[in-house]
Amino acid sequence: MISLRFDQLVTITGGQLRTAEHRHRTFTGVSQDSRTVETGQLFFAIRGDRNDGHQFIDQAVSRGAAGIVSQTGFFVERPLPPHTAVLEVPDTHTAMLHLAGEYLLSLKAKRLGITGSNGKTTTKEFAFRLLSARDRDIYRSPGNFNNLFGIPLALFSMPTSTRLAVLEMGISTPGEMARLAALVRPHLLAVTNVGPTHLEFLGTVEAVAREKLQAMKYAEPDAALIVNADDPVLMAEARRVHDRPITFAVAAEADYRPDSIRPVDGATAVLIESHTFRLPLFGQYQVQNLLAAYAIARTVGCRFDDFDTESIELSTASMRGETIRAGEITFISDCYNANPESVKAGLASLAQVPSVGRKVVILGDMLELGEASPAYHREIGLALGACRFDLVIAVGPLSTNLRDGAGEAGVAAESLHHFSHARACAEAIKDLLQPGDLVYLKGSRGIGLETVLKQFPQEEGRS
Repeated sequence: MISLRFDQLVTITGGQLRTAEHRHRTFTGVSQDSRTVETGQLFFAIRGDRNDGHQFIDQAVSRGAAGIVSQTGFFVERPLPPHTAVLEVPDTHTAMLHLAGEYLLSLKAKRLGITGSNGKTTTKEFAFRLLSARDRDIYRSPGNFNNLFGIPLALFSMPTSTRLAVLEMGISTPGEMARLAALVRPHLLAVTNVGPTHLEFLGTVEAVAREKLQAMKYAEPDAALIVNADDPVLMAEARRVHDRPITFAVAAEADYRPDSIRPVDGATAVLIESHTFRLPLFGQYQVQNLLAAYAIARTVGCRFDDFDTESIELSTASMRGETIRAGEITFISDCYNANPESVKAGLASLAQVPSVGRKVVILGDMLELGEASPAYHREIGLALGACRFDLVIAVGPLSTNLRDGAGEAGVAAESLHHFSHARACAEAIKDLLQPGDLVYLKGSRGIGLETVLKQFPQEEGRS
């Protein structure tokens, strides 16, 4: 974890220390959220689209912040906080990025970057589990700290002893990957897939692939590139930036493929290079995430000979394919994010799951799809006609198109419901579900489908 004196911080950022008496004071750790500041940390007051961190400086000080980084001039007509170092810079976000880059230069860790339209977080977690089973001093970025605000915080928290750092890299706008990659400078880049995500800003799937692969321009010399050979758009763009990308796939020819995939005791057993891995998460697409993680581990020299790979716990963050039991109803919570490809994959996996009760799908809006958004939602609705689910519930203003498409595809009107927002669905859901139901929740994070799940008391132990 980063730990510096304030005079060192001045040298790195070029800022002005308003409290010279604190120049030899030390801070340990960095935060940009006043609600979670810990004693002795440095607080960056960052102006965002929704909130201005300067409004929460007093809260950060009250929680024990050792120092504050603020915009130049903020304290001209305000008293300086007592017993707290204050550094002023022209732009606090730029200063935070620069500090993160300098801290990274002081570490010896090899940086393994993971990006893609779907599966980034799960692949990151799987890679961390695989590497940790065979090596030491492995670090991975926490939660979804994957953008220009989260990655610096992930780097600040990295222990100085780290040998391998698994870092998730997420983007939504043009040019964002270049800035991220210039900070991380990965020794390896893995791209899980590309699909119609963030089209509101990036335009086409090909543009999404090109933006993801921008990271290779800022990677360390001879950096490895790992890509999904089942993704033809990604493969075509990858060959433009790398002579010999390392590949993984379920169907296509690739460097890493499963020897077999079979259900075992409510999980999926995946055999790769004669090693069996146990996947407890919902969805055949989780096999792709495992293959990507396995390719990462093997590329950095990790071997699994004479090791019980079935003992490796392959878990991931919440709302990404976890099975939750609430009384006599089983929920599959996959509602952290959604785009057309991930929704189709989820529905295909659900169709294959044996169930003695009804199969229910609750689908929320897919956000940031641009002008084609209504057509994408209608396309999902049309696809539901072939799935034969017992109950289809659409949530969100865009999902009226999904509902209409499902109706056109033959989904019976009595089996089809629409709610304008997740709260309305949550209020009505108990009257729609019944014991024995298997319920799949999928939608973009902004729709908040977890609100529906919270209506039901959940049993201990998720899978």
